[in-house]
Amino acid sequence: MKQRLLILASSLVVILSAHGQAPAVGASDEQATQELIQLERGWVAASVKRDRPWLERFFADEVVTTHPTSGTVKDKAREIADTVDPKMATDSIELGEMHARVIGDVAVVTGTSSETGGGGHLIDRHRVYLFTDTFLRRDGRWQLIASHSSRTGARSSAE
Repeated sequence: MKQRLLILASSLVVILSAHGQAPAVGASDEQATQELIQLERGWVAASVKRDRPWLERFFADEVVTTHPTSGTVKDKAREIADTVDPKMATDSIELGEMHARVIGDVAVVTGTSSETGGGGHLIDRHRVYLFTDTFLRRDGRWQLIASHSSRTGARSSAE
């Protein structure tokens, strides 16, 4: 799995390098940025509601996600199964500031999130993450092809 992530990251570097310096953000890039930010918000809502049909459309068939709390790399089927499993339910997810970079039909969104709740394997109930999500535009719509998150700290229960 680590090799797949390395290949995916290397491919993204090649794509970015092939484009040289990014051109100034145009109207279409602004529109794409807003679409991507809305997709991130939709993912949060679908995760909390455990909305399987929404998640099925959102994730590309070849999606790879990495999770620091469970120490796992997941494919589409496992990501969706874990998200909709009531035993793994997240009580709330809040997104912080996000930034999107669009390069043709590839986009990278970075940001922060904080989560409360989750599966029984989690010791702390409040977690903060830094994430990088990679999207591919296919047939006129964006799909998530890779997601990586890293723990940045935990909120106190008073927050």
